[in-house]
Amino acid sequence: MRHGRQFETVTGDFLDAKYLGTAESGTQEWHDLRSQGIGGSDIGTIMGLNPWESAFGLWAKRTGQIPDPPVDNWAVRFGNAFEQPILHLWADANPDWDVLILGTYRHPKFDYMLANPDAIAVNRETGEHIILEVKTARSYWDEVPPAYHSQVMHYMDVFNLQRSYIIGVAGWDWQEHEILRDDFEVEVQRNEAKRFWDHLQAHVQPAWDGSKATYEAVRQLHPDMVDSEVDLGDLGSKLLAAQDDVNSATHELNSLKSQVLDRMGSAKYGVLDGKRIVSKQARGNGVPWLTIKKGR
Repeated sequence: MRHGRQFETVTGDFLDAKYLGTAESGTQEWHDLRSQGIGGSDIGTIMGLNPWESAFGLWAKRTGQIPDPPVDNWAVRFGNAFEQPILHLWADANPDWDVLILGTYRHPKFDYMLANPDAIAVNRETGEHIILEVKTARSYWDEVPPAYHSQVMHYMDVFNLQRSYIIGVAGWDWQEHEILRDDFEVEVQRNEAKRFWDHLQAHVQPAWDGSKATYEAVRQLHPDMVDSEVDLGDLGSKLLAAQDDVNSATHELNSLKSQVLDRMGSAKYGVLDGKRIVSKQARGNGVPWLTIKKGR
């Protein structure tokens, strides 16, 4: 599909936000810009909403204690390749809006707050500005992933805007979700960003959490192994008690999964109060297993 509209590239201060520069994602210049504050791709992690990275892991990378290798997988390549076509699809469907491409910007009051949105659209009739953030995913979304919601809320704070759209393709379905500014969320996120930024400046680690991402980050922090001993004290007792709890819970979980599978028979879904809480999954003609919905 050919698109006739051209997008304007903006450099210089914009909507009171301070222009820092424009750099290609993943380059050294891009990392240098990112190091000057907390960006939209960071805030979901800081808020504990990123399933792939924790605040501790982000802190360890930003303080140079573990490597932050460039991500070059299928999902990233696909997302980068389709960002502009998706923006053009949105622009074609919304001819009253001009789409602007921006670089990295700083909040006019809070120096630690940075934003690098995919685009900002301007309504030619009303003058309204909105954030446009492009996302792609293999799986269909029932709702916007929380980290993306947090990301555009962060951008609306930096540019002092009231509305944003997350647009893109998930599970080969078009996605378009309006996110309205919530001043309470904005303030909570801004405070957490400041707390994390202070930790970075003081080289003080964030609080421990129970995420697998933090465990993997700590593994990278201590890759060496020598034949020596460390007295664990109360920490060791807590570890053994937690492992006993896990063993007991795993035994009970496996028992319940067996009973649920038996009750479901050939049905694909199991429901509670009218909502699907479990489903059967299988690879090809293999024997199915049970997947349990997270949360309630």
